[in-house]
Amino acid sequence: MLNKYNDIPLYVQLKNKLREKILNGSLKEGEVLPSENQLMRDFGITRSTIRRAVEELVKEGLVEKEQGKGAFVRLRQTKQNLWNFQGFTDLSLKKNQQPVTRVLKKEIVIENNITYFKLERVRGTKLNDKTRWLTIDQSMLPLELFKGIDQFDFNSTSLYQTLRKEYQIFPHHVVLDINPIISNDEMCERLELDSPIPLLEARGTVYSKDGMEIEKIHIIYGPHFQFKLNQYI
Repeated sequence: MLNKYNDIPLYVQLKNKLREKILNGSLKEGEVLPSENQLMRDFGITRSTIRRAVEELVKEGLVEKEQGKGAFVRLRQTKQNLWNFQGFTDLSLKKNQQPVTRVLKKEIVIENNITYFKLERVRGTKLNDKTRWLTIDQSMLPLELFKGIDQFDFNSTSLYQTLRKEYQIFPHHVVLDINPIISNDEMCERLELDSPIPLLEARGTVYSKDGMEIEKIHIIYGPHFQFKLNQYI
């Protein structure tokens, strides 16, 4: 139920409840939201409160309204093509921050008949002996390009600095699909979160300047990670 005595407006409370259901998968892509009549019965609120909450979800890119049909879950996937792509270590040092990495797993895997070095890490920055974990990331690099890369210690060595120095291959740009998610228990543990919250998930491919595919990436951005995206339409 909604708390009518809370300082948070009722439409915001309803918006938050619906948003949580969308992001945790209770309301799936393409599914219609509960009708206004049902929400009025369930929460004891007015039609205008419901409509304002739905409008807010539309603005957030989580819902689309169709005349005469209702409001539907429409997660707005963002595809970004980022040029002059920098790795985590490079970006942290540029901001005068001390990067910290903890390797979770590294292994050799085969996918679509291609052999990859798969590296899973949690990344963060350290300040005054306190580490703030920012991302969980997974990298898959083709061993045909990077023979012996599984022998490096990426707890203390930058992956991209290794690619540039040891293999003379320079990451240049990345194409990312970015989606909202709700953190699960494993993500909360790795990012040291007290409870599940909305996060951003990115999956994509990193290319060299000449367009060669050099890495597949999967990144979970924690709540403290900040970046800016410019999208031209």
